[in-house]
Amino acid sequence: MDSATMQRKIKGMFDEYLQLKSDSEFVECFKELGEVNYLAAISEIANNLMDRRPDQAEQIVKGVAALRTNSVLPEDVAVAGLADFAEMLEDIALDAPNAERFFGMLMAAIKVPLSRAAETLGAMMNDPSPSAEPIVFVYLKELVAADGEDKTREAVEEAKFDVAQFFDKSKQSDDDVKGVLAKNGLLPLFSKFA
Repeated sequence: MDSATMQRKIKGMFDEYLQLKSDSEFVECFKELGEVNYLAAISEIANNLMDRRPDQAEQIVKGVAALRTNSVLPEDVAVAGLADFAEMLEDIALDAPNAERFFGMLMAAIKVPLSRAAETLGAMMNDPSPSAEPIVFVYLKELVAADGEDKTREAVEEAKFDVAQFFDKSKQSDDDVKGVLAKNGLLPLFSKFA
């Protein structure tokens, strides 16, 4: 499927979903794209999401979550599609003030495992920048909202999740990381800093 057709189909899916709010319809529309197009579709879903109002983005993310809940979207395809989009995210964030927040919400909705968060951020991890940090905070907060603090803390410990890797290199000391985690209400997830 060419890029223009994909953009048009994803926009149509989003517009229909915002009207009907039917997860099952969203899933069926996604399936109609064909498995061969899923990778490009995830990248385009992320791209289209960036132009939405916060209330629309929050609703759409619920529909996207249904893709994983209904086992339509394989984890590897989800991670690769988001990683493709992440390469452009820093540039997009210059014009889309909610880009980092929406991307973090999308990571949580697609159920990106903590062990694959860095992979999902792709090229951004080659030189962690301040923009990786807020994405991960949103992602973690969304996981806490969905699964609860205890379950998320267990997942963090099981994955040996190194949150410092998402910080700017000049701010990766334990004291810096602990301060930022505390400021964002995420300190209870990391026993290392307790």
